[in-house]
Amino acid sequence: VELEKGLGRAFLIKCLSLGQVKEDGTRVVVFEVNGERWFMPVTDNNQQADGAAREKATGPGSVGSPMPGVIVKLNVKVGDKVKEGEAVASLSAMKMESNIPATATGKISRILVNIGDKVEGDDLIMEIEE
Repeated sequence: VELEKGLGRAFLIKCLSLGQVKEDGTRVVVFEVNGERWFMPVTDNNQQADGAAREKATGPGSVGSPMPGVIVKLNVKVGDKVKEGEAVASLSAMKMESNIPATATGKISRILVNIGDKVEGDDLIMEIEE
């Protein structure tokens, strides 16, 4: 696909491969933009529609969605250190954006969502090791 965005800004985008669907409903899409290779994890909504359920947040260090909505921002990555109360993600629900705080102080050990994922209340978003 060739995309032109303004005068002199053209992009050649090629999809190279679609990875296998993982247990969490995501797959890696490999594509090139002007010859530069990109690896992007995306949620396969067709797989989730088939009944894939997300883990629920339980216990200290489990960061869960406070309500149903869509993940619009991830402020951390695996391995980052966070403090309790620090905003680790943002959720859009009912036309409002809400910050999701860390439930403990520690290191991010696992992130189970991507930007654009739909989540339900108490769905596990990430885990923090103390």
